[in-house]
Amino acid sequence: MMCNKGQMYLYSELSEGTFTKWVAWISIPVCLILWDVGLTHFLAPQAAGSGIPQIKTSLRGVFMKEVLTFKVLFVKWFGLAATLGSGVPLGKEGPLIHMSSIIVTKLSKAISSFNKIYVNESKKIEMLGAAWAVGVACTFNAPIGGVLFSVEITTAYYAVRNYWRGFFAAVWGATTYRLLLVWIDGVNTISVIFKANFFIDFPYDPWELISFGIVGLICGLGGSFYIWCKQVFTHWSGNNELIKKIKKTNYFVYPFCVIMIISTTTWPPGIGQFLASDISGGAQVIGLFSNFSWTEKNHTVQEQEVLRHWTTKWTGVYTSLVVYFWYQFLGSILASSMPIPNGSFIPNFRAGAALGRIAGELVHSWFPLGMSSSAVHPIIPGAYATVGAAAFSGAVTHTMSVCVILFEMTSSITYVIPVLIAVLIANGVARFLTPSIYDLVIQSKKLPYLPDLLPNTSAIYDVYVEDFMITDVKFVYLGMTYSELKQLLMTHKKLKVFPLVDHPQNMTLLGSVPRHELILLLDRKIGVEKRRHFIPSPHLKRHQPDERENIEIIPYRRRDTIKPIDDSSGSDTDETITNEKKQEVEQSIMYKEFEAPKEVESEDKREKIFKKWASGRRQRESKAMPLSPMPDRRPMSAVSMTYLEVYNQRICDLPLNEQKVWEENQLKHQIDFTACRIDPAPFQLVERTSLLKVHSLFSMLAINFAYVTSIGRLVGVVSLKELRQAIEDANSGNPPKEPTENIPIIFLTAVPVTKQQKLIQLIFLKKNRDCYIVHVYL
Repeated sequence: MMCNKGQMYLYSELSEGTFTKWVAWISIPVCLILWDVGLTHFLAPQAAGSGIPQIKTSLRGVFMKEVLTFKVLFVKWFGLAATLGSGVPLGKEGPLIHMSSIIVTKLSKAISSFNKIYVNESKKIEMLGAAWAVGVACTFNAPIGGVLFSVEITTAYYAVRNYWRGFFAAVWGATTYRLLLVWIDGVNTISVIFKANFFIDFPYDPWELISFGIVGLICGLGGSFYIWCKQVFTHWSGNNELIKKIKKTNYFVYPFCVIMIISTTTWPPGIGQFLASDISGGAQVIGLFSNFSWTEKNHTVQEQEVLRHWTTKWTGVYTSLVVYFWYQFLGSILASSMPIPNGSFIPNFRAGAALGRIAGELVHSWFPLGMSSSAVHPIIPGAYATVGAAAFSGAVTHTMSVCVILFEMTSSITYVIPVLIAVLIANGVARFLTPSIYDLVIQSKKLPYLPDLLPNTSAIYDVYVEDFMITDVKFVYLGMTYSELKQLLMTHKKLKVFPLVDHPQNMTLLGSVPRHELILLLDRKIGVEKRRHFIPSPHLKRHQPDERENIEIIPYRRRDTIKPIDDSSGSDTDETITNEKKQEVEQSIMYKEFEAPKEVESEDKREKIFKKWASGRRQRESKAMPLSPMPDRRPMSAVSMTYLEVYNQRICDLPLNEQKVWEENQLKHQIDFTACRIDPAPFQLVERTSLLKVHSLFSMLAINFAYVTSIGRLVGVVSLKELRQAIEDANSGNPPKEPTENIPIIFLTAVPVTKQQKLIQLIFLKKNRDCYIVHVYL
């Protein structure tokens, strides 16, 4: 609001001449967007976009911690203010939902320090569900619609126990939000966002339900066309060589071009005269919801004040409404391609209102006295605008809760039946043709989210988990040696959990062991502490190691000059190292590593740590750190530094050749799995579990993988990746095909039946992964 007033003030009061007015008009939007782009790019690139697809994926069970940080919250907060102040056709519902989710995540983490129940991932997901309701409630001042909206677009299965939590949070969030407007903006009382004054006694003729249904059909097709256009534009801009070159050259060039196009389009002497650009977006929607016809000749002074923003000397209201619709339609697609925090609900809501207003004005011109040829039920074009707004936004988001949101935003339920009919039709058409706007982003960014199964395909019943599971399972077993475990961890660094079986031949599943537990087992066996207990006393008494081969040399060049300092209390002799000598001081550390996890520290960071450790000594010497077989560097500060015995004691270790012999002997021992934590009941599926059941189980339980067993025998594993690919193949009509070439047929049994039967009948054929087993009855 303030930015819009400032823009109008610069345009009308402080500028003269066409070019000066144009510069004054575009200056505020350009500055705000460029500042927004820079803030997002340099602080938190994850804050760009809506944020709903990422939070939706987190609610699905794949917790994306990188999008739930304080840095992202900061960028979303100030970036959204710049986005809305620039006046581009973008919304705010997505960033508000994202911000509320971050706040809830951080509160859960703080509470978990004294209430351990909030450490559970399922508890975090429940809290995120309430955060969604708060975000929507604060966006539209619609607590009931916020809860329903959060239920529809978050998960396929909603826990009823979260329902009251969502309502509790949404009601207090919406109340606080509206009270802040009263206290800060100076509003007299709490009021609705878009006030609509429709006739209550005779709102509409029953025959108008047909026209409302047609509006819903048009909005459904329009919403699907919007999704298709956004998908095409995203694909084209991502593959266009010129745009890729521009983005690679300078991060600000592409957003600058986009905001220049949008700001120039809204310039009042140009196309902006058809867009009511001299008033705010909220005033535009209130004008579209007005309860009088714009095509009538006799208007009151108040009606003329509304109408003057939508007409020009040369054009009528239809031209302005059509231009306004296409500006919101195409402008939101173009503006959403900028890497800034933004939402997509509000521009689609406005576009639907313009489309509904066009339909209402046309119906009013065709039936000026109403469809029943009496003045009892007159046509109200504003009612068609409300129906179109709900239907178009519902078609884009695939939600029915927009009906309740509309009722709460307008404080009017007079047209509840027409709105519900139109939104139902629009939703049905849009769901049949295209995915929702949030699913489109999930698909384009390839987020780990399960798509929905199409009910009109039989593949969901004919495809089983054995058709798409991974049969080459990496496992640990009872009697496994530490050497085999070490090789397994080194070879498969991305696996976080390993199944535990009784024997490689039997493959009976006993449980699952996390990777970090296996690392701790290996560290206890051949780690630093274990090896130091083995070092004999001659090695411990030796002050200087004899074997220089047991250290890794990292050169460090001394750049400063240390001058002698007199110390009356008596200190070691100080040594001056001048810049002329440029003497290289070797800081010797040794670290044996066979795994590089995500949190692996860089060499610069490691050097910095050891510089800080040696800062207490005035004389830098070559120091050695024991050879560590630990596969993870994360315990550096907590574990390894405890072995350093800093400052005065030198650490001794076995020579390299003796250490290798000792490690080889230790690795030959069998693993004692009783010393680690084992999950005795990992989630399991049987081979003949249908795709429909697998999808339902993964969705309801929010699991990421499951083991496939056959009579307790581990035969495979299936994760989100394989399940998602199988669902996409089934939806496209290409289910996984069973292999039929080069498969041997084994005749397992030959059972005599009766003497009268003369022909051999093959009556049972069963697939068993490697061959076809045929039971023959004679």
